[in-house]
Amino acid sequence: MNFTTDFTALSLDLRAYRKDMLNALRKWNSIAGTAWIRAAVDKTPIPTWSGASRATFQKLARELGTSVPIGPIRAPKSRVSLGARTSSGSGVVEKGEYVGFVYETDLRYLAYNEYNRAVAGKPPQPFSNRVRFTPYRFQSRAEAAWRRYAREVKLPNPWAHLTRRKM
Repeated sequence: MNFTTDFTALSLDLRAYRKDMLNALRKWNSIAGTAWIRAAVDKTPIPTWSGASRATFQKLARELGTSVPIGPIRAPKSRVSLGARTSSGSGVVEKGEYVGFVYETDLRYLAYNEYNRAVAGKPPQPFSNRVRFTPYRFQSRAEAAWRRYAREVKLPNPWAHLTRRKM
């Protein structure tokens, strides 16, 4: 007796799946990054006294497709450019299949007020130009917002990239 059979195998189109995954990660990074910025800037009372603190978020916000409002500047001189200069390490990062973002700043009074209670006066408390609500703790608020969003993210379905072929 002779039997004939057809074997069918599934094949994953890895190139197409990686492309879809990278596009999805870019989209989710933008949405999660925007949630991170909103929590850091809107839900934390970071002042707009001179504009410097909020300006540290602008480069990252632009790369994520959003904006950070500076608000009315009450200082004698705008320091928005100082804030923008001190966040040079911020931005969207893509390395291979890794997609994320980085926020860095060297703005000393933002870093001080993040962890310390600012009080008015001469040094060693020089970081309190009418600042209230310190320490800010914007990083922990922002991380919590990012994690809330990240828990909901689903990767593209690999089944959509499977093809059958006869062997």
